[in-house]
Amino acid sequence: MNTAPDWLAAVAGILRDAGDEFGLAQLRAGDVLRIETGHTVYVLRMVEGREAELATGRADRPSGRVRIQGCTFGDSSSIKPDSLFCGGNLEFTFDEGRMVHRTTSIRAICHASCR
Repeated sequence: MNTAPDWLAAVAGILRDAGDEFGLAQLRAGDVLRIETGHTVYVLRMVEGREAELATGRADRPSGRVRIQGCTFGDSSSIKPDSLFCGGNLEFTFDEGRMVHRTTSIRAICHASCR
C-alpha cells in the first residue's frame, strides 16, 4: 500500500491553509519574536543565528537558551526549517540540544527588530 500521496496531500493542505509566514533568515541578534499558540505565549530574544533566550511566564514550559529548529506540520515530525507559519508548530531544542519541544499550533507571529 502506497501512503505517500496521502502524506503529500496532508502537507499540501496544511500549507494551503497556513496563515502568515515568517522567514527565520531575517532574524538578527537582539530581535524579539513573540509566538502565540493556543496555550502559551513564547517570547524569544535572539542571541546569535537561531539561538535565543526564551521566556514564557509558565513554569511547565522550557525557558532559557534554546535553538529554533523551524516549524512542523501538525503532529508529524516533518519540518520546514527556514520559517515559522501560523497553523504550524514551533519546534526548538533546549538543554544544550538534548531536548526537543514542539508547541501547539501557532496563532500569531510578531517580530520586533533591533535595527
